[in-house]
Amino acid sequence: DRGYLFFHLEPVKINTVAAEVVEMARRYSDRPLEFEDTSPTIWAKADRQRLKQVLLNLIDNAVKYSEPGQPISIHVDGNPQEAKIQVSDRGLGIAAQHQPRIFDRFYRCDEDRSRSTGGTGLGLSIVKTLVEGMGGRVSVRSQPGEGSVFTVYLRRFVPTSA
Repeated sequence: DRGYLFFHLEPVKINTVAAEVVEMARRYSDRPLEFEDTSPTIWAKADRQRLKQVLLNLIDNAVKYSEPGQPISIHVDGNPQEAKIQVSDRGLGIAAQHQPRIFDRFYRCDEDRSRSTGGTGLGLSIVKTLVEGMGGRVSVRSQPGEGSVFTVYLRRFVPTSA
């Protein structure tokens, strides 16, 4: 809030960072994690550690708000302008009226559900702050009873060959 958040933006292989985070998450969760990476190496300008924090937070939320045994999917893709990482679950979903506010600090869709999962309403706000600090954006697409897809978009970086 005070502007003291610093980022070390550098060219990062998004595929590699996502794969590292998935492996890390697999060690600490018994939840099936599906990693889909069918694209060639995608580079973006990002802070590697903060991007890991974003992805771990999104995976943690997916685990909290979906039934045990339901898989979490992480998909890496992109277009010429943007790198895209999606974290999907088949969980509770988020009602349309809540979706515009879920990235606001302290906002919780359901007090009872948040209390049972230990949520404070800060996780998605932190995700948004970190992604925007890297020059990107984050969005959600969700349907109650069908799950949610959180998408992180970052500016592509095209390495020059020597």
